[in-house]
Amino acid sequence: MQSSVWVRFAVTVILLSGLSTAPVIAKYKVKPLQVKAASEYASHLDFQNVIIGTWVADTLKESLELFDEKKLHEKDFLPILIVIQNNNPFPVKVDEATIFLIVEDGSRKKTVSFLDVLLAIKLKKPRSNYSSSKEALAKELAKEDMFNDFKHKTFGEKVIDPMSSDHGIIFYERPYEEEGDVSDFGLYLPEVFNSSDGEPLMFFELELGN
Repeated sequence: MQSSVWVRFAVTVILLSGLSTAPVIAKYKVKPLQVKAASEYASHLDFQNVIIGTWVADTLKESLELFDEKKLHEKDFLPILIVIQNNNPFPVKVDEATIFLIVEDGSRKKTVSFLDVLLAIKLKKPRSNYSSSKEALAKELAKEDMFNDFKHKTFGEKVIDPMSSDHGIIFYERPYEEEGDVSDFGLYLPEVFNSSDGEPLMFFELELGN
């Protein structure tokens, strides 16, 4: 009888020790964005009663200030926080898909959607191996907290009311070394619209290295 008790005790100790050495998966932490007025950023432009301010998360440390995910930097994505203040008497519309990153030689790079960023971070097999839609797959792989954090913080498409501001993060694939560094980059916004009548404003272009 005593031997069976000792056997059960030994098994329990082994199981507990095994649990104690099992890897602990850290829960994703949502980090609030620290947003200033557009005019307070070193890189900003005041034109046509619109102020655009930007902050580039160029390093791993800066990237982690926005999102609790090291692979965002390791996978060579460049997040940029953009803040737009509309001082016009009409609303303005801006779509992140129309904002280009200008590299040193003047060529333009398109934004990368937050869904594509999440898939690049989380996919372990080629995309062709999965039948789910891009959004469903990103939601499944990233889990709820991470997916919602990226979705909520992404700039997307915004209509900014008169005398108000809005903000969000846009993503680019990090340019190659020969294309320059942050001090050489700029943002080009050719499609900022008066949302009330659909008329475009003149294009905006600002340097990120200010």
